[in-house]
Amino acid sequence: MTVSRAAPAVLLLLIALGACNRSDVVAKNESAESVAKKVAEADIRLEPGRWESVMKIDKMEIANLPASAKAAMEQQQGATHTFTTCLTPEEAAKPSASFFQKGASGCTYDHFTMTGGRIDAEMTCKQGTGPTHMTMKGEYGGDHYAMAIKSQGELQPGMAMNVAMTINSRRLGDCTGNESG
Repeated sequence: MTVSRAAPAVLLLLIALGACNRSDVVAKNESAESVAKKVAEADIRLEPGRWESVMKIDKMEIANLPASAKAAMEQQQGATHTFTTCLTPEEAAKPSASFFQKGASGCTYDHFTMTGGRIDAEMTCKQGTGPTHMTMKGEYGGDHYAMAIKSQGELQPGMAMNVAMTINSRRLGDCTGNESG
């Protein structure tokens, strides 16, 4: 799974992680849509406002890459990417299930637990060139979260991929109207 293919699943978790812990969400062997619905139906309140997220690619390995592509990929390891988002009061009060799962169809959570300020999830996606396996572990609070994400699969036949990244986010205050994400 490429970083861009991982984004919808990660978005589900990131928005959920901004929540105060008022309800637990536990699922096993359920679709991304089903888990998104459970999160949306839970008594979880997000803090609206401007959020800043820093994503760091800790490891990115893709088999059989041309030398120039491998060199470019190696330069991305350790690099950080910062982006901001604006979560409106309406989205924070009750995000819809489609808001969470957008783009994650074809994926199943082997398990998903969001409770007591911790999240632990394992997902398998069977779209594209073959199954991709992803794990997500982290901590969350009403105004921050930290997550470690690992993904293994095939970018295309014969090109096994192994990616590890971290995402740290915090609420900065009110939205400014010039958020990048």
